[in-house]
Amino acid sequence: MQYKWQSHIAQTLTASGAAVRVLEYAAYPLEEPLSGFHQSVNRPDPYRQLQIELGGGQAVLEPGALQWLRGDIEMQASATGGAQGGGLGGLLRGAVAAAATSEGLFKTVYRGSGQLSTEPTRLHYLLGELSGEDLIVDDGAFVAAAGGITVGRHVNRGFANVLGSGEGRIQPRLSGNGVFCLQSPVHPDEFQVLDLQGETLKVDGNLVLAYTAGLDMTVERSARGLLSSGKTGEGYLQVYRGSGRVWLAPTLGGVGHSAVGAASAALGGNLSEILGN
Repeated sequence: MQYKWQSHIAQTLTASGAAVRVLEYAAYPLEEPLSGFHQSVNRPDPYRQLQIELGGGQAVLEPGALQWLRGDIEMQASATGGAQGGGLGGLLRGAVAAAATSEGLFKTVYRGSGQLSTEPTRLHYLLGELSGEDLIVDDGAFVAAAGGITVGRHVNRGFANVLGSGEGRIQPRLSGNGVFCLQSPVHPDEFQVLDLQGETLKVDGNLVLAYTAGLDMTVERSARGLLSSGKTGEGYLQVYRGSGRVWLAPTLGGVGHSAVGAASAALGGNLSEILGN
């Protein structure tokens, strides 16, 4: 059965000099159902695409995320993730960190007036707002940010301390004011945003997509016999202490890997090819 793809705006958020919206493409059969017969329809999963309208502001995208743009927009590869300047010292520090962690050095910064769109995906998009706080994001989850948000690096030494390694895990760190977009294999409605006030949260499994930097994150071994057959498989818990917010999804996760990365590899198909873009 052949289908046509129709889009609608699923969500919109605005920031200083920018508007971010999520388009969702749903499949509809080209043929009319046969009269008098029951005809089951197995529609393909929908695609989603991020569109950003710039009105003199800026946006930061993960390299390779852009599909097309129009208007008076300047593109720049930035080692400081949207911040002006940085200098040679910052560039060299970024290069050393990228070489040590195999992480890409640059983010792509867009400034000016116009519109840009990302490559469609079957992953879900989670839009949120940042107001003067820092957000630590899971590997592979960051897609874009707009307004006054810059994207840096956070060295998470939780696993390194447990394993006795000197190198920490590098994660994106969003700072400033504006709108951000994360991608996830589960629907945004499945997330619980937990507001911790001087509390402790212990999580068994890779269920946290992001958390604010006011929280201290460590990895600790669970009590002997407790959760010994849990999702971690190693008897370790991710522990968050202090005050801040945690984006947690009970249905998210996998053993020993990033759920977002695994889902990206598992989901095939490209809407760009289907639409002829």
